[in-house]
Formats: sequence, C-alpha cells, structure tokens
Amino acid sequence: MTAINQKLTSRPSARAYDWGLITVITALLLFGGVMVFSASFPWAMSYQATPFFYILRHLQWMALGLAALVTAASIPYTVWERWSVPLLAIGLLALMAVIFLGDSRFGARRTLLGGSVQPSEPVKIIVLIYISTWLASKGSRIRDINYGLIPFGILMGVVAGLIVAQPDISTTILIVSTASIIFFLAGAEIRQILFGGSIAIGTFWLVVTRNSYAQERVSALMQSIQNPLSSTEHQIAQASEALVTGGPVGAGLGKALEKFPGNLPLSWSDNIFAIVGEELGLIGTLLVILLFALFAYRGLRIASRTPDMFGSLLAAGITCLITLQALLHIAVVVAVAPPTGITLPFVSFGGSSMVTMLGAAGILLSISRFQGWQPTRGPSRKTNNNATFDLRWGNRRTRVSRAGGSAPSRKSSPGKRATRTPARSAKRSTARAPSRGRSRA
Repeated sequence: MTAINQKLTSRPSARAYDWGLITVITALLLFGGVMVFSASFPWAMSYQATPFFYILRHLQWMALGLAALVTAASIPYTVWERWSVPLLAIGLLALMAVIFLGDSRFGARRTLLGGSVQPSEPVKIIVLIYISTWLASKGSRIRDINYGLIPFGILMGVVAGLIVAQPDISTTILIVSTASIIFFLAGAEIRQILFGGSIAIGTFWLVVTRNSYAQERVSALMQSIQNPLSSTEHQIAQASEALVTGGPVGAGLGKALEKFPGNLPLSWSDNIFAIVGEELGLIGTLLVILLFALFAYRGLRIASRTPDMFGSLLAAGITCLITLQALLHIAVVVAVAPPTGITLPFVSFGGSSMVTMLGAAGILLSISRFQGWQPTRGPSRKTNNNATFDLRWGNRRTRVSRAGGSAPSRKSSPGKRATRTPARSAKRSTARAPSRGRSRA
C-alpha cells in the first residue's frame, strides 16, 4: 500500500468532519419533517387509517437515510473508488429491470417492489462515483477526444437511454448535467463541452418532441406561461395559487388550503415548496434557498480542499447534484420548468430519494475528514479498472482549486541544488581569499 493510501485510510478524529455541513443538513431535515406533517395531514385523515400515516413513514425513511449517512461517513471515501465498476454494473442491471419488471404509475414505469424503490435514485450517485474514478484515472488525456469525449458520451448515452425509457426526463437531465460539470472540472476543453452539449440538447429535443408523456408536460408549461389563468395543467395552476396566497409572510404554519384533497397533488413530496410558500410566505421560501446555498458553499469548499482528484471530483459532483435537484424542484413550483416529480432533497417525503440523498451527504462528510491534508508523493497507484493514477496536479490542470501550495516535484529539486551550489562555493572562495593573502604576505 502506498503512502497516500495509508494516509487516506487512517481514521482522523471526529473533529475533522465538516460541522457546518452537518448543521445545514440537520436544519433541512428538521424543517422538512415539520412541513411533511403539515402538508400530508389532511390527505392522511381522508384516505389513510391514521392522520400520522405519512409522517410516520417519512420518519422511517429518514431513519434509514441517517443510518446510510453515518455508515457512508465512517467509510473512507477511497473505498468507493475501488468498487466503482461493480456498482455501475449493478445500477445498469437495476435500470434494465425497471423497464421489464417495474410498476407502472402515473404513465411511467420507474419503481420496483410495489413502488417503494426507485433505482434511478441511487444510480445518480453510482454514476458520479464511476465518472469521478474514470476521469481521475485519465488525467490530462481526457482532452483527447478518443480518451475523453467519445467514451464519456457513450456512457452517458447508455445511462440516459435506460432512464428515458421509463420515462424519467428530469432524472436524466440531472445525471447528464452533473456528469458534464465534473467532466469540465476534470480538465476537459471548452470545445468538448460545447460539442457534447449541443449533441445532448439536440437529443433531448428529439425525445421531448417524440415522446407523448414529455410533450404533454412541456405543452402544459408553455400554456401556463402564455396565459396562467387558463392553464389546463392542474398542478401548475395550484402551485402558483399557493405561492400567491402565501404572500410575504404566509398564511401561517398548518393553515394552507392547497394541501387539502382536490387541490395541489402530492403536496408533501413533489410540491412541498409550494406549501412552504403558502404557509411561511416569501420568508420561508428564501430560508430554504439560503440553506441550499450554504450547502453548496460547504460542499464546494470541501471539494476545493480535498487532496486527491477522485475525492475532489466526487465532492463537487455530489454538491452539484443535490443543489441542481433543489433548483429543479423550485423551478417546477414557480412554473419555470414542467412538472417532473423531482423531490426537494432532505425536505420532501420520499423513500429511496431520502435514503440516497442522505447516503450521498455521508460520502461528502467522509471526504470532508481529509480536506486540507497534503498527500505524500509516492508511486502511482492502480484501481480495479486498471487505471493508473498520477498525483502530479500540474499535469492534470483540474479546475477545482487547491488549498495551500503543493510539494515541489522531483524534477525541480536538482535544479534548486544546482543553483545553491555556485552561491555556496562563491562564499567559500571569498572567505578563503583573505587567509590565502595573509599567508603569502
């Protein structure tokens, strides 16, 4: 085992965790628990045996998610690097199982086991782990189209194709967008991003125009933008009504009207931000946005101070994924994006989504234990996919900044010794010259 592996797999003290990030996640979970109970209470009284049905299930999934967070935070993040290929294989098999064995709900086939498990949720993190491993192993070679853009495009095409087949356009957009961001941060050229992005946009446009499910959602959004009062999309109209009713300070906690049956559908999960706006007003919505802004800041700070490239890319990817999902959820509620079924991370009621987001946060906390550490320069190491890692950051040209200066390379050491030797010899010669003169005198 190399020096870098020995240093990263050691167990630092608990004080090394990013407690700022833990505070933000805790605040979002507590806030989400209150809002889920407030938004689901009328529906539970009308359609379930107990008015606490949804909040009890939410707390159960939250407990599983917290267990996943603690487990992931205690595991050195380099373990995920070694298991990236098996995890990707499992994720692809699960996506294929959804297509053939999934449960059909609301015109889509996205879940397994009676609707309790949505494989596309953990696949979000699995793809980030694999992409981070792959990009770190390639180094500066990703600027070569044969080593960078083409393999990246093939992988994204396979994953996106399996998720679009469900169909789940919003999750596909999240995965491709986040993967493209860390592809850029790893050192890809701008022209590669522009070329690949144009192909991706064109492909999504064809999917939206050819898929009746996606076309109906986009048509409803365009109609609501042109004439909000005559919108035929019930969800868009009711969500907008909730935000307008809330005003600056809101109607008060528990006093929302849109959460009652017959109004806003799935107000405790897909549209919980609208209930926040109706009950707590503009102040409550800005508080949620502020918490996610703090989450993004802490996550990117961890990414910038992580000693190795894999951890840096993975931290940036997890941060971008959770932040982009929150922005997409908010965009749907304010009628900027079509209805997608995307939950608000850490806040909405959710099963696999809650567990996945908390597990991802645990990985981010695991990475935070090593932020600011300076790895020892040693021989290159290999991963399970036979990818050689070179830890000379100057050759990689990543766009994630590093904290502190890097250690000098071996090539520069001889040069420094060469420059110091003449100076020392000159001092010695000047010091010896008077003694020689005195002896001759």
